[in-house]
Amino acid sequence: MAKLKTRDLILDVALELFNTRGEINVNSVDLAMEMNISPGNLYYHYKGKEEVVEELYARFHASLVVLMDEVASFDEELDLQAMLVYLRVVAKLFDKYSFIGQNALSISSRYTSIRRPLSKALNRLQGQIRRCVQSLAIDMDNKEDLAEIMSNNLLNTLLNLPGSISLMHENGPEADIESHMRMQLLPLVQD
Repeated sequence: MAKLKTRDLILDVALELFNTRGEINVNSVDLAMEMNISPGNLYYHYKGKEEVVEELYARFHASLVVLMDEVASFDEELDLQAMLVYLRVVAKLFDKYSFIGQNALSISSRYTSIRRPLSKALNRLQGQIRRCVQSLAIDMDNKEDLAEIMSNNLLNTLLNLPGSISLMHENGPEADIESHMRMQLLPLVQD
């Protein structure tokens, strides 16, 4: 088995600490202590916590873009099951990087270099979800308004629900996330 590079190990430990303690409650010294390395060794790899947060965000962003690109490449509209699979995979990503999703506004205000890319990614995701919802909607007079409202609700669920469910369920949030998403989409689905 290949040994993790110190730089990657720092990111893994930082991600765990940020997700469990909250990014704002962890500083570079905490991270070095958790890894049992000197702060100097940490600073050799990353000049500070900001660089660690930016690198973790870059990984999150790249993964999210890949997911959105895969869905965008489908020529046909997604059916309910395909949409639920997509939302579950996105929810897993938000769960993995819960410190970003659950604190998007405060993170983007403290780390201005990620503000614009995060805003663009969330807007693209919301638009993609809206188009999926529109494709599921049965004939309704207010289809556009309903799709906008539901896509906002689904995006908020993706941002906040995985972390909350993880706290309540030791076995993981996947089943509860899918059932929650399915319940939100129920009004649009024909029997």
